Amino acid sequence: MKKVLLLVFSMFLLFGLCACSNQNGQASNNDQNTLELDSKHEDVREVVWSQLPAQQKESIKGTWKDAKVSKITLEKNMMSGVKDKSYEGKEVYRIMLPTDGKSEPNFTVVFADLNTFDYIGYALVQ
Repeated sequence: MKKVLLLVFSMFLLFGLCACSNQNGQASNNDQNTLELDSKHEDVREVVWSQLPAQQKESIKGTWKDAKVSKITLEKNMMSGVKDKSYEGKEVYRIMLPTDGKSEPNFTVVFADLNTFDYIGYALVQ
């Protein structure tokens, strides 16, 4: 009887440890799209920051140095804040800027052209 209880307890402990290790793997996978910042990517943050409307800059916490950059393919459902629809299906920079907002999500997402670093528009975040 003791062996059976010990076996059952060991199984629950093993399942619990496996569940914790899978969550860590998923968290690291979420950061794979974030680019390592070299001088070019740092420049895109600064260039786009200088192009942002003043009203949008007021809600941002920090400066362009606090932004995270990644490359994404712009899809139709992301383009509500993008006027130039020719970017649909094309790879662009996604720049995430933290905001002062107390509600979640507390960041703003803007898009920039890969070659020219031109500000394309923003994404609606939910």
